[in-house]
Amino acid sequence: MKSKRLLLALSVGLLASLPLRVEPQAANPDLVTRLEQMAGDCEWKVRNRTGGPKGVLLLHHAKMTRVIDQLRAGQAVDSKVIDTVMQEHPS
Repeated sequence: MKSKRLLLALSVGLLASLPLRVEPQAANPDLVTRLEQMAGDCEWKVRNRTGGPKGVLLLHHAKMTRVIDQLRAGQAVDSKVIDTVMQEHPS
């Protein structure tokens, strides 16, 4: 009986010491940083626009956010998608 409790206590202790979730590192931190800066610029422009231009910027910002999240998660993102998002960014 005591050995079962000891085994249970040790296994719980071992599981508690393991990390819950390990996020993979972003593939290219410089690219992610640059995209985050562009997304911040886009957020500022969204707040200061109205009507149709605001809708277009909101769609663009959603695309940028999705690409950034995928890169942060370590998922593969097609380079054409990244190029398109960067070219669509309003200057």
